[in-house]
Amino acid sequence: MPANDATQPRLQPLAVLTTTRQMSRLCYSRDGAQLFAAGRDGLVHFWNLPPNGFPATESASKNDLPEQPPLSGHNGWVTSLEVSPDGSRLITADSWGRLTCRELASPERPVIWDLPEAHTGWLRQAVFTVGGSQVITCGLDGRIRVWSVVDGSLFKEFVGGGEDLYSLACHPDGETLVAGDLKGSIHRWRISDGSRLQTYDAAEFFKLSFIQEVGGVRTLAFSPDGSVLAAGGCVPENGGFVQGIPCLRLLNVTTGELIQSLRLGDNQEGFVHQVLPHPSGCWMGVCSGQPGKGKVFLHRTGEAGPFCLNSEPLANCHSLALHPSAAQLAILANSGTFGQQKSMAREGNYPGNTSPVHVFGLPI
Repeated sequence: MPANDATQPRLQPLAVLTTTRQMSRLCYSRDGAQLFAAGRDGLVHFWNLPPNGFPATESASKNDLPEQPPLSGHNGWVTSLEVSPDGSRLITADSWGRLTCRELASPERPVIWDLPEAHTGWLRQAVFTVGGSQVITCGLDGRIRVWSVVDGSLFKEFVGGGEDLYSLACHPDGETLVAGDLKGSIHRWRISDGSRLQTYDAAEFFKLSFIQEVGGVRTLAFSPDGSVLAAGGCVPENGGFVQGIPCLRLLNVTTGELIQSLRLGDNQEGFVHQVLPHPSGCWMGVCSGQPGKGKVFLHRTGEAGPFCLNSEPLANCHSLALHPSAAQLAILANSGTFGQQKSMAREGNYPGNTSPVHVFGLPI
């Protein structure tokens, strides 16, 4: 993997938004006017953004924008959130299995429908279908469920492979989806009837370490033309305080053939937590591993390594979101040198952690 030297394109720091809690996921509104963050305090946080994104400056500025009053209604960590293709609705999910749909056109962003037990236990991911008429979810219970956007009624349910499901992605054809599980299997399903069409291999993402099952397919995404499937996770070396090498697998959607397995660092770097396609044809992703470790990368399918890496480490990156202009990227990281706050329990105060949002201009 090439070093990030002076000859490589660089991410341009534009802004840093401070937070009061730790966050797990980001997404922009379809017009780029808001940025939403899934809070590990059971709240959905958001900011109103400058028109056309942040202007280019010599250095990133902090505290430019105040956070808006957050949206409540979840019990546990908010684990997933996404805006509908037409920009009218926001779906959010949590670690207690709750799924909620909100109306974004109204300033109050009222709840349209709410399913307290959409899944049994941890709801890992919720996504809209390509046309936006349905919401698809998966979770710890190994189920994939398809819901109506209109009223939250259940359209279809099918077993996603029998394992803890971590990730989902809808194919651009609007007819199929993929789901990735704990043990490194990725299944492709037809949405209309729930039939399983194909299985892709990501077994290197799983390890049984003594009695601990480690790994999982943490993120999935299709290329804009639907020909390539990107799967992110790590190649785990041990359990406990997990050590593993972040890995991006690129697969031919039609044949299932492995195009490339890209390892992004050493065993301190952890998981590829999210990967997204850029309209220009490259992949964008973030990694998080041992405290203080973090990576943002841009990669073109088939090249020996990323053509762009963040020049300064970002601690424990967990999510990224692409601005609708495709020119700016928001990254969730952790605060502090080591990605965690020092315990102040002796003084009677334990502040926990926060997740600053770093906004970059893209060199694409």
